[in-house]
Amino acid sequence: MAKTFEELLTALDAKRPTEKTAKGKVYFYKDLPVRFVAGELEGIHWMDIQIELPRFTISSIKGAQKVLEANVEMGMATPIPTWFGATEKGNVVFINRLDWQHITPEILDDHVMRCIDQMSQALAAEGV
Repeated sequence: MAKTFEELLTALDAKRPTEKTAKGKVYFYKDLPVRFVAGELEGIHWMDIQIELPRFTISSIKGAQKVLEANVEMGMATPIPTWFGATEKGNVVFINRLDWQHITPEILDDHVMRCIDQMSQALAAEGV
């Protein structure tokens, strides 16, 4: 297990292509940009996994409503904080919050791949 968030990312660097941007390091999974953002509050540590899904865009009120409805459904279906957001361009972003201190780079890698597959299928089924 990694002792610091940076150690976890360094171990992940060997598995994935990365790019440094003004907003920090971006990892690529199936050509999709993924950011890992650390957080901490009152001694509790987590990371937000932010997966941009440019295939899905919010370009109308109806699309935004579908994404908000999906957030409600996910909130009721899982104890893990999970939600959708959007970029400035309207691309859908899937966000999943995990405790980074209890996962390995291999588990993280597998988790992101499953999130991409499952959330892409869910958004397509909802017509986003």
